[in-house]
Amino acid sequence: MDIKDVINLLKRKFSKLNKKIHEENGVHIFYKIQEQDTYLCNLIAFIDSALEQGDHVLLIESERIMMKLRTELKRRLTSEQLGCIHMINNFSYYVSTGSFQPAVIFDHLSRTLQPFFDERISFRIWAHVEWGHQEGIIPILEEFECEADKIVSELGLYLVCSYDEDRLPETLEDRLMKCHGYVLMDNDIVMSELYDQVNESSRTFKEG
Repeated sequence: MDIKDVINLLKRKFSKLNKKIHEENGVHIFYKIQEQDTYLCNLIAFIDSALEQGDHVLLIESERIMMKLRTELKRRLTSEQLGCIHMINNFSYYVSTGSFQPAVIFDHLSRTLQPFFDERISFRIWAHVEWGHQEGIIPILEEFECEADKIVSELGLYLVCSYDEDRLPETLEDRLMKCHGYVLMDNDIVMSELYDQVNESSRTFKEG
């Protein structure tokens, strides 16, 4: 399967999952990044799906990856489509105070999303979660993602949370999968078997 086929396959899956937003009060996806080229393909598929379905994209990403992505998007998208992509540097977003503090991050998120709600603009979020050296980060990240899952349900958000594999111990990965209803693989989206939410039995997702 070549890159174009992979992107189209994931795009269809992202689009199909978008139809679950109202049924499930939001979609929250966990993604473990293993290889950068594959990561970029999946991110492009997410963006393509959003634009085709009339959504804007809020991208919280590292400057390094945003530079590569901008080059590819300029080749693929019109200027009008590019205007629907809103990029935020993830380091300044997550550690603006010098450490990873969920309360500060959620306050920032609220202020970032308010214009979309005010203007009734439909959107999706892709967040590459990163942090500096910080003691006791695992329970902090678990708390952060569990609270994020509640916000996803309350606001009906479509949110992908991506984490670098080399910063993700197995204990943290298992805990994060309890806070996400879905898991993004290299070329598939599956339901998280560890998801804790009370209404998990209502979730169904099959590729048509």
